[in-house]
Amino acid sequence: MSPVWTWRLDEGSCTGCGICRDVCPEEAIRQTRDMGLPEPVPGACTGCGSCVAQCPFDAIMIRPVTRRDAS
Repeated sequence: MSPVWTWRLDEGSCTGCGICRDVCPEEAIRQTRDMGLPEPVPGACTGCGSCVAQCPFDAIMIRPVTRRDAS
């Protein structure tokens, strides 16, 4: 069974540029002009790290989902 992944945003570092949304191959990042900052699409992240690698502000971290996340 593959791990389930999630990502966390450092809101103080994120500028809302949308690069993370644009590079995510799984479309696991939702962001609209009205939202400002990106949000995760629950269950869609595969942990590939594309968003982390491309974020020019080091504002995203990915990690496996834990029991604490699920509650």
